[in-house]
Amino acid sequence: MKHLKLYLGGLLAVPGLADSVAITSNAQQIAVASYIDPAADAAAWDRLIDYSVEKMPILVANVVNGPDSTVDASWADVISRASSAGKKILGYVRTGYLGVSDAKIVTRLGSRNLADWAAQIEEDIDMWYTLYGDDIGGIFFDEGWPQCGDNNQYSDLYKYINDYTKRAHPGAYTILNPGSPMASCFEDTMDTLITFELDYAAYTTAYTPNDWTPKDPRKLWHIIYNVPESAIDEIVTLSNERGAGYIQLTDDLLPNPYDTLPVDSYIQSLMSDVDGGSLLNNNASAWASGASAGTVSGLSVSSSDWSSVSLSWSAATRALGYYVYSGSDVVASVPSTMTSITIGGLQAGSSYTFTVRAVGGGGTTGSAPSTVTVSTTSLPDGKTITNSNVTAGASSTTYSAEVLVPYASFVLYIWDTVGCDFDTDPGWTVNFVSDNYVCTHYMVEGTTLYQYTGTVPAGSTSPPWSWSAIGTITLSTTGYTYTWTLPLGTSTTDTTRFVIQAQGYNPLITYFDPDPSEYVDGCSISGSDILIGYQDNREVAGSQKCDSYLREDGCHIKAVDHVTDCR
Repeated sequence: MKHLKLYLGGLLAVPGLADSVAITSNAQQIAVASYIDPAADAAAWDRLIDYSVEKMPILVANVVNGPDSTVDASWADVISRASSAGKKILGYVRTGYLGVSDAKIVTRLGSRNLADWAAQIEEDIDMWYTLYGDDIGGIFFDEGWPQCGDNNQYSDLYKYINDYTKRAHPGAYTILNPGSPMASCFEDTMDTLITFELDYAAYTTAYTPNDWTPKDPRKLWHIIYNVPESAIDEIVTLSNERGAGYIQLTDDLLPNPYDTLPVDSYIQSLMSDVDGGSLLNNNASAWASGASAGTVSGLSVSSSDWSSVSLSWSAATRALGYYVYSGSDVVASVPSTMTSITIGGLQAGSSYTFTVRAVGGGGTTGSAPSTVTVSTTSLPDGKTITNSNVTAGASSTTYSAEVLVPYASFVLYIWDTVGCDFDTDPGWTVNFVSDNYVCTHYMVEGTTLYQYTGTVPAGSTSPPWSWSAIGTITLSTTGYTYTWTLPLGTSTTDTTRFVIQAQGYNPLITYFDPDPSEYVDGCSISGSDILIGYQDNREVAGSQKCDSYLREDGCHIKAVDHVTDCR
């Protein structure tokens, strides 16, 4: 959803060619892309769960633009309670417009290959169920590409992924979100399609319908944001006329109209305008009938790194698709047109055995082929981020680091000192040990540069999370190297010290450069400082044990035990 407005060029729908039939049965329902952090707004989730399941049956869980790789306790709570209340709570999965949009979105491993996108999507599908079990009611596929492709290759791939989901997780409800009109080749790809995701003005003055009418209105979901409460009746009426079986309205705004829930009176007004109904949940398609597939040959490892392996094989005769196994577990499945794939989500320094089997007529798998065994690379000193560098100028600064495994998100901080003066110059704190922290005043999230604007109450040492955007930065990746270039330099602040925090899909890491444990009161402690203290203790009689040392340059060193100046 975040990138939707950037990629609407070249749509196949023709305005005015066909209007949807107004809803006359299977009455309209409310579905909610509920990207609200339950740890930050538990009350919003209490309301979402308590609203009528007949009128609001679908919610969406989104931890880190996907499931992450470990259970989040606050999400587990709301997912479980929503499921117990009878709601379908769907796990969010990015499909990246399959890497074919103008933005050229890549997988977490940096690929635009269709098979690699399929592998990542299927990895995320299975991870939702691994982490949260049957409380997950299905999958919400975001960033859907709305064009059929040559010989329907894109719509067919979405249909293949839909079938994979429903075979692996029976009862899964599936939604595909391009947020724009789609061609009829998509009608049977997923249970529901989001064909509008823009604001009130666009819905009332610039609406474009599909050029086809679905067999059931529950095929369509319209999302309209920036809708005032006074306009709810108007928009619901329009959505009914346009044949949307599901609707979501919010008064929230860009850049993220999904991070808050409208007040209760707003939701109650919306609910009074819909009649409610049941879900339309289709089964997976049956495999085509026919002869059994041949045996896969030529399986080999093309490359591997710390968390992934790339495989390739020769096409099998009569294949309808392929299953990729790690040990005895299916970890991916791709159509018969694909004979190479990158499997991610592996552990560094571990050994894996892979097999590929062809799927033949009726879904039968071919005979057991040969296997390949590969060991992933071990992390250097167990670190997932390494080889960092900073180049600071008067008006700009460039930071770089090698990131050896994929993460969902990064935050870069510029740190000033160990400790903050909360009375005169408050900042955001980032701990490097449990009882000590660095003070930060600038932060980069995505491609936005922020400055700290929080005020700490007198006597408090808990700064609020409060930042103001002050500019944009350039973020680029080459191989494993991430590079941030900021329009901020040493003429404004000391930009030579920084922190990178990365999270999602791998364990959280907080990486400091330089190591703040070598800094006390803003001074760097070198090995020479410690040696001087040791020599003073031995060579000068009468020295006393203490825990501080006032260096000639004014630095107050607290990590030296015995020095003459401590008398």
